[in-house]
Amino acid sequence: MRQYGKMNVCKIITKDMAKSLLPNRIDNSNKGTYGKVLNFSGCKEYTGAGYLSSAAALKTGAGLVKLAAPDYVREKIACLCPDIVFYDTESKYYLSKLPKIADYGQYSAIIAGCGLGNNEHTKKFMKEFLEFAQNTNIPIIYDADALNIIAETNTTNLGKNSVITPHPGEMARLMQTDIADIQSSREQWAVKACQKYNAVTVLKGHNTVIATPGGNLYVEKTASNILAKAGTGDVLTGIITGYLAQGLTPEPAAVLGVYVHAQAGRHAEKITTSYGLLASELVNFIPDGIKAVID
Repeated sequence: MRQYGKMNVCKIITKDMAKSLLPNRIDNSNKGTYGKVLNFSGCKEYTGAGYLSSAAALKTGAGLVKLAAPDYVREKIACLCPDIVFYDTESKYYLSKLPKIADYGQYSAIIAGCGLGNNEHTKKFMKEFLEFAQNTNIPIIYDADALNIIAETNTTNLGKNSVITPHPGEMARLMQTDIADIQSSREQWAVKACQKYNAVTVLKGHNTVIATPGGNLYVEKTASNILAKAGTGDVLTGIITGYLAQGLTPEPAAVLGVYVHAQAGRHAEKITTSYGLLASELVNFIPDGIKAVID
C-alpha cells in the first residue's frame, strides 16, 4: 500500500467497517431527531439534480429535506417526490434572495451545487454562501457546479466540516491539471485536494477514493459500472448528506455513504443489468444498499 505525506495507509472499505458507522435509529424520535437538510440544487438544464440529491438524503434516513430551487424546477419534480419541502421561490433569480430568507442555523447539513448552474447569479450566490460557510460548524457538501465555481474563484476555505465530491473532470479543474493526470494517480490527487481545501475529499469513479484531513485514506472496491451514468453522483451526494444530517461527522458519513451507494448499485444490477439503470431508479435501491450493510 502507498503512503502520501502525512496520510495513513489506504484502507479498503469493508462491510464490517460500514456497519460500524451506521447511525442509530430509536423508537422515541421524530423527524427532527434525524436532521434537516437544506439543498441548493437544480436549474433549468438540470432539473433532475434537485430530485436525485433530495430524495437520496430522505431515503438514507434524513428527517426532512428542504430544496431551494427555481419555480420551474419545483414544478417538474414536486410530483416525483411529494416528501421534499420547497422554498417558495418565484424567480429564476431566487439565489439572490435566499441568503436573506434562509435561516441556515436550523439545518443539520447543507448541499450546494448539484445541477446548480454556472451563471453570474449562481457565482454571486456561491461567493456569499462561502462567506457564511467559513464561519459555521454545519456540515456542507459541495458537488458539481459549486466545485466548478470554487475552482474559478481559487477559494480554498470551504468551512470547518466540508466534503467535496468531484468526478475526475471537476478534480482536474480544482487542482489545475488534466483528467489523465488525475486518473493516473487518483489516491495522490485525492490527498492533495484534501490538503488544499481542508475537506473530506471523495474522488468519484472506478475505485472511489476518500481522503480526510485527519490523515485517513480509503478506497471503495465493490462498485460496478452500473453507476457510470449521469445523475448517480447526485444520488451519492444525497446519501452522504443523509448521514451528515443524522449526526455523523464528514469522514464516517463519506465512507459509509460511498459504500451504501455501491451496494445500492449492486442490488439494482441484479434486476436491471449493468446497462439499464437510471439514476432516478437508483434512489429506490438505497434501502437495499443499507440492508446489505446491516445483514
